[in-house]
Amino acid sequence: MLSIRPAAIDDCQAISDIYRYYVENSVATFDLVPLTVDEWLAKLSSITVAGRPFLVVEDTDAEDPDAQTGGSVVLGYAYLGVYRGKAGWAWTAEDSIYLRPEAAGRGIGSRLLRALLDAADPAVTRTVMAVISDEVPESVKLHGKVGFEEIGRTSGVGRKFGRWIGCVYMRYTLKATDLDVGLDGEAAPTSGTP
Repeated sequence: MLSIRPAAIDDCQAISDIYRYYVENSVATFDLVPLTVDEWLAKLSSITVAGRPFLVVEDTDAEDPDAQTGGSVVLGYAYLGVYRGKAGWAWTAEDSIYLRPEAAGRGIGSRLLRALLDAADPAVTRTVMAVISDEVPESVKLHGKVGFEEIGRTSGVGRKFGRWIGCVYMRYTLKATDLDVGLDGEAAPTSGTP
């Protein structure tokens, strides 16, 4: 049975293993060196402290002798991270979603991404950006399926495996709330990209 829940410290090894596959074998990420488990622990902490979701999807019926989560198998993860790292972008997040290769194409990604968006607090995150390699059309399709809109493309902005790769930019706007006010008391932008 599939279960989507907040990521825990014990999930970081599985998260690291999943991401390592994409770093070493895919242009889904432009990272060239996989993150260590300690780096994933720090990322999990910084994301959750910021009030943003970091979720895993697991198969609770599977038996994984190496699993540290009660024998279940983590099939994927998704989180809302920092977008551009400047104060004016504080209410914008960038999503990341990765599944074990054998879990792809089964509707798991759609469920996980929808759960991630549902878990986002509109008082913390107003807009979610997806920056997707133009060589991964499955990810573009996945994001479109849950309501992201394509807002632009850039060619040749990333380099991996000896070639230049473009990006597709997609945006999802959370429903506005009465808390749609910036930390400095200024109203947060209500349309367009700040």
